[in-house]
Formats: sequence, structure tokens, C-alpha cells
Amino acid sequence: MKVARWVRKAFLASVVAALIVTAVSLGDQKTDPPAARVLAASVEKLPRIWVSQTTKHEFRVTVDKDLFRAEWINVPPAAAKQGAYIRSECRRSGSKWIGTSSIYQPFAVPGQPPGKDLTTCHLTLRFEVDSISPQKITGRGETLKGFDVGKCQVLQTGWGNFVWVPKKR
Repeated sequence: MKVARWVRKAFLASVVAALIVTAVSLGDQKTDPPAARVLAASVEKLPRIWVSQTTKHEFRVTVDKDLFRAEWINVPPAAAKQGAYIRSECRRSGSKWIGTSSIYQPFAVPGQPPGKDLTTCHLTLRFEVDSISPQKITGRGETLKGFDVGKCQVLQTGWGNFVWVPKKR
């Protein structure tokens, strides 16, 4: 009986060791999905400047491995003087890139004459990229549905889809 227990324990230990070795060697293998490998090859061919078909904002886009970054570059001069920006950063999660947009821009205070009383607010909104190709970038971003300008406080958000195309030279 004692021998049988010892043999079973030795057998189980060798099975566990084999499973650990297999798991470690499988973990070392590259497991990127085919779409990710194709994207990695085409990232080098991506245009640098993109135009939103919704807002006409122009963005400088960089994609480095699993990191997507976009920065608004055609900021209107009056807003640029106040330091306005939109910077988005996403990390790849499966087939998407998920992250946030950091926004700093002036907003008109309700009830004040246009351009006379502006307040500048910093916002962080969610931002997702669904697909990237040399011809088009698509995704969605959180949009403001309710906003208290006086407190720079987001009251309610929704989602809006976007399509960016390369800027024509």
C-alpha cells in the first residue's frame, strides 16, 4: 500500500511538471491574431495626418506596437492662445484600441455675450478605435450630452461614431 501511494505521488508530480513545462513553452510562443500581424505590417505605411469627417479636426496619428496616439493639430488660433488641445491615447485590447481623450478647451458661459466670457475646462472622455487601415480609421468617442460649464462638470455622456481619412496634400 505504501509503495502504491508513493508511485501515485511520483506520477502526479511528473504530470504536473510536464504541464508546467508545456505551459511555459506555450507562453513563449507569439499568439498575436492574424489581423494584428497584418496591422503591424501596415502601420509603417499609415499617413501621419488624418481628418475627422465629422468635425474636420486634423489629427497627427502615431501607432507604435499596441499604442495608438492622436493629437489635434489644426486648433483655431483663439483657442490655441488659451492652450486648447485634444490628445487621445489607446492601448490595444483584442482587436480594438481602448483609451481616453484628454481635452482642454474653452467653453462659452451661458448668458454672457459671445466671446466675452469663456471658461476653459479639462475633460477626460473615453475613446475607442475599431479599425485602422491606410485608408481609414474608425471608432467611437464619448460625447457630451449634459455639461455644467460653470463647474466644468460632465453631467451626462453618450457615444458618437467617427471616421478619419488621410489628409489630402
